[in-house]
Amino acid sequence: EGSYINKSLLTLATVIQRLITASGHVPYRDSKLTRILEPALGGNSRTAVICTITPAQQHFGESLNTLKFAARAKKMKNKPILNDINVSGAGGVSSED
Repeated sequence: EGSYINKSLLTLATVIQRLITASGHVPYRDSKLTRILEPALGGNSRTAVICTITPAQQHFGESLNTLKFAARAKKMKNKPILNDINVSGAGGVSSED
């Protein structure tokens, strides 16, 4: 179970790196996590990533890796566009009804 989680997080880091650098194929299908997050990561949406760390000395390495991941994720830029649906003339509900 733990190895699948690590693989998914590694794939997520790879996807974010590819999106930042816009280089080549983005491997969304390499893990279930990135497959689920594909619309949020590279799509028409705003994305928020929350990372938690600990000040405990014994977990310094993990906290540092988490902060590096957060810094890479912060560089990712999506360009969300408002989806505007025009229903006038299509038999939709108008303001006159």
